[in-house]
Amino acid sequence: MRDRGFVTLLLALLALLVLPALALSHAERKTSFPDYTLGHVPANRTSGPSLVVCKKDSAKLTKRSWRGDKRYTRKMLRILKRCKYRDIQAAVDAAKNNYRILVFPGLYKEEPSRAVPVDDPKCASMKETSGTTPGGLGLPEEQREVPSYEYHRNCPNAQNLIAVVGDSNGDGRCDDKCNIEIEGQGRKPGDTIIQGDKKKLNLIRADRADGIAVDNLLLEYSDFNNLYALETNGFRFDRLISRYSREYGVLTFTSDNGLYRNIDASYSGDSGIYPGAGPEGHCQRYGIEITGVNSHDNNLGYSGTAGNGIYAHDNRFHDNGTGITTDSFVPNHPGMPQDCAKWENNEIYSNNKDLFNDEMDEYCKNTPYEQRDSKKVCSTFQNPVGTGILIAGGNANITAGNYIYDNWRQGVALLYVPAEVRGTTDPDKTYDTSFDNKFVNNKMGVRPDGTRDANGVDFWWDEEGGGNCWSGNSGPGGAAPTSNPSRLPDCPGGPFSPGNPAKTASVGTCATWDPQNNTDPPGCDWFTVPPEPK
Repeated sequence: MRDRGFVTLLLALLALLVLPALALSHAERKTSFPDYTLGHVPANRTSGPSLVVCKKDSAKLTKRSWRGDKRYTRKMLRILKRCKYRDIQAAVDAAKNNYRILVFPGLYKEEPSRAVPVDDPKCASMKETSGTTPGGLGLPEEQREVPSYEYHRNCPNAQNLIAVVGDSNGDGRCDDKCNIEIEGQGRKPGDTIIQGDKKKLNLIRADRADGIAVDNLLLEYSDFNNLYALETNGFRFDRLISRYSREYGVLTFTSDNGLYRNIDASYSGDSGIYPGAGPEGHCQRYGIEITGVNSHDNNLGYSGTAGNGIYAHDNRFHDNGTGITTDSFVPNHPGMPQDCAKWENNEIYSNNKDLFNDEMDEYCKNTPYEQRDSKKVCSTFQNPVGTGILIAGGNANITAGNYIYDNWRQGVALLYVPAEVRGTTDPDKTYDTSFDNKFVNNKMGVRPDGTRDANGVDFWWDEEGGGNCWSGNSGPGGAAPTSNPSRLPDCPGGPFSPGNPAKTASVGTCATWDPQNNTDPPGCDWFTVPPEPK
């Protein structure tokens, strides 16, 4: 017991020292979950009141987009004649509840929004004590002053290129600009582009904007999120391309009744998609569905601190540093500890992207975001390169029926995070992760066509927790998967295990990574790309 307690204290102290300078610039206000019984995923509407947004060249671009379909081209050009707005934010400002905003092909830089100061002095008094930092390890809340909800309501474009802010009376529920749909009118997402200036934190922010739908657009160049939903009850993000965000592509936080669908997410410093502070259902329901996503060339394909109640199926997470992570790291973060996500029928492969080498460390330290090559991803969070799925302090998650291959460190890793790391001092909660995680019927180290493509090791576990189980998983030709430890509990799971102190300590030193001051923590091998397995 002495060794176990020492390792717990060591890991807690090390992790609390982690202050990633980039992520910490975006602490968020205190938030709460909406009442999910009052919301639903918005349907795809084709009728109802609408406003039209266009650019001078939209007619030419519309004809090009719909070339070969004369009937639809004529229909779109008739709608285009109703265009009254050159900027999407202007149409949002004019919209009422249940409006559709039809955005015709073109490049939307939202110049009026860009002209608003990033820290607008007229709302300087509308700040409050922070709650946490979505997606990163946060400073204690009393140390941060952040924009309140009223700040975003009164100065919507200080931090956001386009803002849909839906609570007019401050009661936490949407009553103004609810059920807004922003939909590109091209044949494909790349025909209608929203381009940031690399200074505004968010390209599109939906804040208490229940029923928001964002569809058929390309989003690029945000300083935080390309698309962000906060305290929003009901959202649909569909047919999107998200790329070149400094941190996150598509992020949701304390939001519910949501759908991520048909999204191509790439070149983000943290993750392509981030369903964090997920719905509180405690395994009774899944409040957010993720399907048809192709997330690649990011630091992380998918991340979710307290990513609870998520059902992710039929997606591809590949060519990232790490494919999928979920965790219980962050102090003052809603929904802790993480629980009840399900990843099923996904392909998770080739997540070996080399983002932490010496050349990249120097480039990222010395090159401001505005000057970076768009395809040079500078990591804003620490993660074990070469990993398919990392569950860092999660409970009752299900990993089932996935193809997980060509991840050179490990296919799936499960590790313990002590409650002290997230600021919980109750001794009864010290060992409240990792429990009841199930890994069943996954194809490990083999492609869907049956070709062998090995992981470094298929399953890695630090041996802490109870009820965790592995059953029905197989490697090439039906062989047993590889694992560390060599024997894993079958389902329904075994008794509590105190963990392997050597494994836990190695994780602790990795938690001290910092992109400016500690890029190579002693004793940590997370940031070196492992050799390709033979």
